[in-house]
Amino acid sequence: MSTLTNILPSKSATADTSLRIVDVDDDEADELFDVLSSETRRNVYRSLFEEPATASELATSVDTSVQNVSHHVSVLESATLIEPVGQRYSEKGNEMVVYGPASDPLVFVGEEETRPQLEQSLSEVVAGLAVLGAGALFVQWGVYSLFSPAGTNSTGIDPASHTSTVGETQGLLTWLVFDAGEPGIIFFFGALLVAGLASLALRR
Repeated sequence: MSTLTNILPSKSATADTSLRIVDVDDDEADELFDVLSSETRRNVYRSLFEEPATASELATSVDTSVQNVSHHVSVLESATLIEPVGQRYSEKGNEMVVYGPASDPLVFVGEEETRPQLEQSLSEVVAGLAVLGAGALFVQWGVYSLFSPAGTNSTGIDPASHTSTVGETQGLLTWLVFDAGEPGIIFFFGALLVAGLASLALRR
């Protein structure tokens, strides 16, 4: 039996966050510190980093009333710490706003002179992770295309379902690819390790 939640359309509840840097000497920083001085408000804010949620879901998560959460949500939204990221419908068909963090990461800096350098550094890190992620997906696809055992009828390959049933060499490769670990994940973390070691070497 279909419920109203299944029938009514809902907008995506994915937070589209961006970097936000705040100078600790600015009035903006004072406002944010004041807003986050409440423990309940911090818990609400922290919870939204884990997953976007409605006021009722937040009330359950932080163990308080919906009315209390709604107040804290309003304060956080006024400080541009959170924002609506979608909508859902309750079982009764009522529209509910889904909230998520407005900025991720939120960074406080002590010296205004360091802000441009910090922005550039963080942007480079994000760009580098995006390139590594794309490379990992390409490696995952390429390795599966090359070493997928013949006769597989499914379009999606389950690595755990394959065993070494062919020749010794091919069987070893198949085991390394499908049973020892995900090639894309291995590539991603391997590249991070190499980048970290290279960074340490350059600093010496």
